Amino acid sequence: MPRRDDGKPESSRVYNRRSVLAALSSAGVVGLAGCSSSDGGGTGSGSNSSNGGGSGGGEVSITLPSVNETGTPMVNAGEKFKQKVESESDGAISVKVTPGGSYGSEPESIDLLSSGSIEMYTGGSAPYQRWANEYYFVNQPFVMESFDQLLTVMQSDEYQPAYDQIREDGNVRVMGEPRVYRGVRHYTSNNEVKKPGDVENMDLRLPEEDAWIQIWEEIGASPTPVALNELYSGLRTGVVEASEGPPAQISSLKLWEVQDYYNLTGHLVLGGSMYINDDFFRGLDETYQDMITQAANEATAEASEEAMKQEEKLMTRIKEEGMTIVDDVDQEAFAEAGRPAVEELFETTYAGTWDKWRNL
Repeated sequence: MPRRDDGKPESSRVYNRRSVLAALSSAGVVGLAGCSSSDGGGTGSGSNSSNGGGSGGGEVSITLPSVNETGTPMVNAGEKFKQKVESESDGAISVKVTPGGSYGSEPESIDLLSSGSIEMYTGGSAPYQRWANEYYFVNQPFVMESFDQLLTVMQSDEYQPAYDQIREDGNVRVMGEPRVYRGVRHYTSNNEVKKPGDVENMDLRLPEEDAWIQIWEEIGASPTPVALNELYSGLRTGVVEASEGPPAQISSLKLWEVQDYYNLTGHLVLGGSMYINDDFFRGLDETYQDMITQAANEATAEASEEAMKQEEKLMTRIKEEGMTIVDDVDQEAFAEAGRPAVEELFETTYAGTWDKWRNL
């Protein structure tokens, strides 16, 4: 998992709330402390005025946006973080969670986070793709077999350079569990899909992700990039024949009205992360760093657990709405069919090899 500047995992420090508040009280401050030049830190542009001292007694304000909507796992993680850190700090740390893309697209929000215009962000994988692209394989189809395997990889020493690069090049620190569970992506269609041959030449809607397109083309499908907000109409009018996505996507778009089968290919464990501006974090008093770190650890773990429970309910609803769940899909055959494309991506783009990461 991500490590702190002292070399310890982000989750390795714990604190006692009473001792923290007593220490803050005796020091006469509740917030930011200056960093020495040797620490390389700063307060970030988001912490120079309202977050710094003055009449507020060092109170800290955190803006925590997301492009995701209320009720989704990443926003749930943000809300849990807010509740925990405000409670543990007796309100000295305040968090404003703003879902729904109010700060722009994810790339735009990450730009704001990197510059310090916002203090935190909860959402997808843009920082990995931008600043540690050789480790972005965690967001590609068929590479990881399960969420447990994904966490094993992302918490390993071998994956640590990804977090270092994101922090050093992007001024962004990954907080909490390195991955929050957002569901498993499966294949929808109007014919049963159990083996790679069943998707041969099938027009498959995909987002504009080059690696995804490359892998599904290798398997035999005919990928067609279509915006998510046009997916329902695309399936209804025949622009595309099939789609792929997690149960939450099927439910929110009511794809059971335009697709008959939900085929459990399990090709991608969808995840997200919580991030903080590194200058801002290092500009905080150590007690606040510990408080924020522990709150993020707990919030992300709880959000994953709740997302898994919610996914079970969504699968039940999908079935009740009339879609046939095809659960005897040969997932290994799909992975092997995509292997040449996956291995080519590791040869040209990603660190290590596919087999190395899967066998950690």
